[in-house]
Amino acid sequence: MSPNLGLLVAGLTVLLVAAGAAIVAWSGRSPAGSAATRSGDALIDAMQPAVVVFDAQERVVRANPRWYQLIGRGPGEVLGRRPPYPWQPPDGSDDHLCRPDGSQVPVLAAVAPVPGPGGGSVATYLDITDRRKVEDALAEQAATLERANEHLQAANRRLERAAAFKNDLMALVTHEMSQPLSSSASLAELLADSWKQLDEDTRLDLTVKIHRNTRRLVGMVNDMLLLFHLDSGTVTARRTPVPVGEAVDIAAATLPAGAQLHRRLDQAADALVDRNHLEQILGNLLSNAVTYGEPPIEVAAARDGTGVRITVTDHGPGIPDEIRQQLFERPVRPKATGTGSGRGRGLGLFIARHLAEVNGGRIWYERGQPHGARLMVWLESTATD
Repeated sequence: MSPNLGLLVAGLTVLLVAAGAAIVAWSGRSPAGSAATRSGDALIDAMQPAVVVFDAQERVVRANPRWYQLIGRGPGEVLGRRPPYPWQPPDGSDDHLCRPDGSQVPVLAAVAPVPGPGGGSVATYLDITDRRKVEDALAEQAATLERANEHLQAANRRLERAAAFKNDLMALVTHEMSQPLSSSASLAELLADSWKQLDEDTRLDLTVKIHRNTRRLVGMVNDMLLLFHLDSGTVTARRTPVPVGEAVDIAAATLPAGAQLHRRLDQAADALVDRNHLEQILGNLLSNAVTYGEPPIEVAAARDGTGVRITVTDHGPGIPDEIRQQLFERPVRPKATGTGSGRGRGLGLFIARHLAEVNGGRIWYERGQPHGARLMVWLESTATD
């Protein structure tokens, strides 16, 4: 209740107590003066708030025109009524009144006892429908502003995460690019300046190294472009049934020479996935295992409910605890300990996670037993039992 409005109702109620006393006395046929009664009637009728006077038995003995208008009932339905009153809410609350058509009128009510031997009480009601509408409108506006503020905060957090990720990505890529660029530039300069002095085998060796560095740079640029597309949500998957074994063969062909790969593949394991995406997921997982794990590297695929579970296992030290929580969240690159080149870009698992999600799947890590790392991928399958 507004303090000013509450004081107004209280003041009006006190003013009406005297008039109510005269009316209650008149209704009980007491010898009260007729002049006082008429004065009380006139005062009540002139009041803008709705006023009801009750006797000691809670019987309605007087009401002003505003009261009848407020509850939508005439004097015949009001005078002489005892509880329960038809205008009173079933829960007994006094914050609204009930009309015959079922509608409710929000009110501000105050009740005061009438002094004297006759007893009784006077109730005053202010219609606060307009005020309630304003309050509801303000509450809705406040709620709308709060929701908008929450959306802005969420958008700001996403922008902060995106900015942090892109800063980390640019720092990582800049660092990684500097080595192959510097190496290629040096080798190319040596090749150009000393072409006549170099024998054929040395020329071929330098050319192969330049080619290898160039492929690394191309792969790095392609990874960056794919990450930006994933971040903007523009990557879509053309999912078709793909034999996992075929994708494993293609991904295995990209591994360094001498990498040991053991296969345990269910021939019925067909994943509903974008073929290119599956090949890249498997290529990233196998490359990660070769680079950071120890041989032998195992890849397994089997039916799992309505999908296919693919597991890539190595026998190295496993994923360090300090990066396990963010393994698929951002580019991380633990110290290489495996048989690979040790030149991973730190983007493979992040990309694999997003590609799996684009295809309706998921990816996670499990500790190998007794040691090692197991990277698990689940993808939907069209096969049925």
